[in-house]
Amino acid sequence: MKKNDCDSLKTRRIIMREFANLEKPITIRGITFKNRIMAAPVGFVWPDPWSSMPDAHTILNHEDRARGGAAVVTLGETAVSRTRSMRRSDGDVLVPDEERLIYPAQAWLKLTDSIIRHGAIPNIQLFHAGEATEPKWIHGQNPIGPTGYTRDDGVTVEEMDEEMMNTVADEFAEAAFQAKFANFPMVMLHGAHGWLLAQFFSKLTNKRTDKYGGSLENRARFPLMVVKRIRERCGEDFIIEYRMSGDEHLDGGSTLDEAVEFGKMLEEYVDILHISSGSYYASRQYTFPTIFTPHGCNLHLAEAFKKGGIKVPIASVGAFWDPELMDQAIAEGKADFVAVSRQIAADPMFPRKIFTGFKEEVRPCTRCINCLGNKYVGRNECDVNPIMGNEIYTIRTPDVKEKRKVLVVGGGPGGMNAALTAAQRGHEVILAEKSDQLGGNLKFTDYDLHKGRLKDYKDYLIRQVKNERIDVRYNTNVNQAYVEQEEPYALIVAVGAEKVRPNIKGIDKKHVMYAIDAYYHQDSIGDKVVMIGGGLSGCEVGLHFADSGKEVTVIEMTEELAAGANVIHRAAVLEMMEEKTTYYLNSEVVEITDTGVLARDKKGNDIRVDADTVIYCVGTKRKEDVVEHLRSSRYYKLFFPIGDCVPGSAITSKNIKDAVHGGYFAAMDII
Repeated sequence: MKKNDCDSLKTRRIIMREFANLEKPITIRGITFKNRIMAAPVGFVWPDPWSSMPDAHTILNHEDRARGGAAVVTLGETAVSRTRSMRRSDGDVLVPDEERLIYPAQAWLKLTDSIIRHGAIPNIQLFHAGEATEPKWIHGQNPIGPTGYTRDDGVTVEEMDEEMMNTVADEFAEAAFQAKFANFPMVMLHGAHGWLLAQFFSKLTNKRTDKYGGSLENRARFPLMVVKRIRERCGEDFIIEYRMSGDEHLDGGSTLDEAVEFGKMLEEYVDILHISSGSYYASRQYTFPTIFTPHGCNLHLAEAFKKGGIKVPIASVGAFWDPELMDQAIAEGKADFVAVSRQIAADPMFPRKIFTGFKEEVRPCTRCINCLGNKYVGRNECDVNPIMGNEIYTIRTPDVKEKRKVLVVGGGPGGMNAALTAAQRGHEVILAEKSDQLGGNLKFTDYDLHKGRLKDYKDYLIRQVKNERIDVRYNTNVNQAYVEQEEPYALIVAVGAEKVRPNIKGIDKKHVMYAIDAYYHQDSIGDKVVMIGGGLSGCEVGLHFADSGKEVTVIEMTEELAAGANVIHRAAVLEMMEEKTTYYLNSEVVEITDTGVLARDKKGNDIRVDADTVIYCVGTKRKEDVVEHLRSSRYYKLFFPIGDCVPGSAITSKNIKDAVHGGYFAAMDII
């Protein structure tokens, strides 16, 4: 072998070991974790509606995470009983159902086998909602909690007595034992985010005056009872991980100092402390970090546990996506594990790619949090990973039998994803873009202060297209003649949408501009900005300019801001809007003047707002003429409009997911 070849191999070896601290194995109770990346517990679970056990989608989804290289793959929020622990109708249950003669191992073994075969450790999060559950999910019974009271919604919460505490502790222990029987070598207790164990620990929810309330030691008594009961039931060869909020971020809630002291009590009985933050009650944006949250937002909390002298391994969770910073966290002793949730949802191969020198090929999570937020409306999917939640569809899609010619019109996210998918399936692909660069409407992300991860996704798509065998044609206006010239087997139209221009007096004035255009002309934006339109896009544009130092006023004609956003992201947006902008609801702009705007509320009251710049963001509409012009061509076999081009209402409400998923599934249908 030549010397240069040896040098090349050494260089590649160094690249592959770029994240040596993350790759370093660790052994706990005789079980070796192959690296320091945990696939964090998250609600990407689709239980069978009859048995409440994992269905095929769940098994395939978690197997993908194991195949991707995570050391641990954890299922989230698994209820410990069918009585009062469940929070929703589709919760998993890890206890035998004598009535239906169902035993968890029947289905759970398939899941644990699918994880173990890839060298990962299966883990499961045991969960009891306590006072936060709903009677309709627990057979009409009242919720239970540390303190009896009547909730704001009129539901009575029953205070747990010692007999009930012992019953619940036994339920946790039995669930853990069933997990062990189903080949889970470890469990995670969910003692964070305002669920039952956290309700006992937090002064905000525990108002007891007996030995289970008051002092920190007393408030820790019931959680410790649960941990001890599991250890007794499952033995010394079983790993117990305890998730807790390092800070609840609530007035009167648990603090970091208290959490560290509680951690010292726990470490005698648990093997890993998993540090999150926030609470279900009012601070979910800390529990589920949004686009406004920095990378590794809870790492300082994990570091406090390490500095507090706690000896058991500490896991940190919260907005991890940058492998350099993750590796640094391990190297500097701030944490022993990093738990990654949505980045692994976006690209299950994330660990393997960064460990083998392919970090540029990691599909970025955009931090939109639609995967979790939309679960509340039954849409448990990822915007940028169409396979998640649709695993069986992918398996059932036939292989390509014949190489086809595919013409994709439009180089935005939908068009690029369609072109990539078609090319990867072996087709001959032409990607025609009207402008001189790819990116479509995502080009604005180069300038938005909060859309850095969406920019990363746009750049990722562009890199992938350039690295694939795709004939990219810039400055190309596709019409019927062009389609006739190329005669594609499949024509995919992804030309995006066009802006809606409101019919307002003064809309033609020089200081008035469309939201996307405002990003490209930021030097001309004045100090006082009025946003016409307070939908999600209008709010996000307004927050960008507010954080750029502008005085922003948003005027929205409906009764709510950011309508249509998922519940978690919307909560964060509303918090930012309250803090950083002024807004008017149920109000309509009737005139734009040289010095501001005149608006009118539903009661007929005039509202005058000074403005140097007026920006409108009131929706987009389908490019009907373009789409139908191309559809009417006779020189194709299959026609796929995607994203904004799909027929629907005159004013579209499409998003990144519609474009990306539309492109993927259109390309998959070319067989």
